[in-house]
Amino acid sequence: MKVYLNDPIAPSALERLNAHVEIIDNFDHPEELDAIIVRQQYCTAEVIRKAVNCRLIQQHGTGLDRIDVETAKECGIPVKNTPGVNARSVAEYTVAMMLDLSRMVSVIDRKTRKGQLPRFGMPETVGHELTYKRLGMIGSGHVAHEVAQICRDGFQMEVFCHSTHHTDDMIRKMGFVPVSFRELFSVCDYVTVHCMLTPETYHMINAGCFENCNPGLILINTARGGLVDEQALYEALAAGKLAAAGLDVFESQPPAVDNPLFSLNNFLAGMHVGGSTHEALERNGKAVVDSVFEALGIDG
Repeated sequence: MKVYLNDPIAPSALERLNAHVEIIDNFDHPEELDAIIVRQQYCTAEVIRKAVNCRLIQQHGTGLDRIDVETAKECGIPVKNTPGVNARSVAEYTVAMMLDLSRMVSVIDRKTRKGQLPRFGMPETVGHELTYKRLGMIGSGHVAHEVAQICRDGFQMEVFCHSTHHTDDMIRKMGFVPVSFRELFSVCDYVTVHCMLTPETYHMINAGCFENCNPGLILINTARGGLVDEQALYEALAAGKLAAAGLDVFESQPPAVDNPLFSLNNFLAGMHVGGSTHEALERNGKAVVDSVFEALGIDG
């Protein structure tokens, strides 16, 4: 049997696949594929329509924006993902970005290396604690719950939430304070993004969100590029409309080296690595291979 895979996965998962199937790293002959595994690659409508023998399209992770799900449905090919498997890793990375920007860890590191901090206690090295601050979350899925737990248990933060999938009563039962989308930006000290990229959520965080936001706000997006209008974010950061921002994901990946955001000291960049821990990759790899083997009737 032939399975498409053109992204790195956990060595243990790759070893299991190699023991039972032939791994194909291209879409030259989709009609020969029995299953498709997607991590960062795109699975287009053209490929799916030609994959007449495919029994499963498996996403390594949660987001399905790289797979033409509608075409797969039309062709009768199941599409599966691994929700929640890397949630803890993404949550820890989200909080790491919050801490870095609050205490200017990366900025101080760069300035120290360049000899730009000649003495102790310079004003530009004074940051903020997370403790007792207000966290606002966009989305209420697995990652949001993990972020909330870390922030409440570790920093006694009050957690606000805006979700289009849950009522205010449901949000309260989760232990969060329900607020409107715009209120998050005005009443919270941190806003973290944990939702899917869809046509409806594209550039949902835009210039309008920054017009009346808390000037001390720190924005973190570890979900999907395209949720944040990067030009609007640059202009708001440069104008001091919010304090800082961190993006682990960009609309164009990898981002261009001349991205204007990179010129700002109050901006922190990642490379879609929130879920990239050895532990999460092991969990994801096992879940993906288990799913593929079940679809193909392989006992492995």
